[in-house]
Amino acid sequence: MCMQYRGRLDYTWRMARPTARIPGIERLELPEVRQAIPRLHAYLRECILDGRLPPGTKLSQVGLAEQLGVSRTPLREVLRMLQEEGFVEFEPNQRMRVAGLDPVELDADYACRIVLETLALSMTLESIGLRQRREARRLLSAMRRAARVGDFPEWFGAHHGYHRVLTAGAGEPLLRQLQSLEDRSVRYIRIYQQSEPAGWQTAGDAEHVAILDALANGDDQAALSGLAHHLARTALRVLSDCAPGYTPRAVPHAVTLAEGADPAALRAASAG
Repeated sequence: MCMQYRGRLDYTWRMARPTARIPGIERLELPEVRQAIPRLHAYLRECILDGRLPPGTKLSQVGLAEQLGVSRTPLREVLRMLQEEGFVEFEPNQRMRVAGLDPVELDADYACRIVLETLALSMTLESIGLRQRREARRLLSAMRRAARVGDFPEWFGAHHGYHRVLTAGAGEPLLRQLQSLEDRSVRYIRIYQQSEPAGWQTAGDAEHVAILDALANGDDQAALSGLAHHLARTALRVLSDCAPGYTPRAVPHAVTLAEGADPAALRAASAG
């Protein structure tokens, strides 16, 4: 057979071959292209964060556009935005896939969150009174109810609200940075939830209560230390599940800094 003709046949077969559908991805009803981009970005981002698009999922622009019911123009722009956020990455063949779970990234993200969130709490301490503590306890009750029935969107919403009570006085620029770090951690928390479905919330619930008790007792240092260790425990647990051979470096240093210890002591301990 002529090589040129056979090449045309191969090309035609590839174009006609049906693309694999991705479970959980729904057809969207979107407005015109310019207005569609924010909604499409929010939808795909949420699908990555909540696990409907698991790490490593291959993303065909043709197949995904068909499944979503959108044109490739806004989809291409949204995938570029997700790439800049670190949620998708190019493969060598120019296709895209959902970014894998990177233990170094998780270590760094949680270290940043420990340092910035304890800073934000320190800036909020004077404004946390009885009303704020009552609101935080209400959100803890909402988290418990959501955990019992497996309502993860409700749990994440209440969890976000609890942490924002603790950091409300930090100012908008710092809160935006914390929001970005919190969003990036959602995928990792879902690993924790799936690895221990019956009791994943137990330790965190006790830690949340202990932070509020420390604030009620006027023990600011205990509240700051409790928050740092709460975030660190989640990070270390997820790292042990998804990368058991990885030794965390950034998170332990961040906890030491948040507790006000001398970083030189940690370096000496690490060297020993």
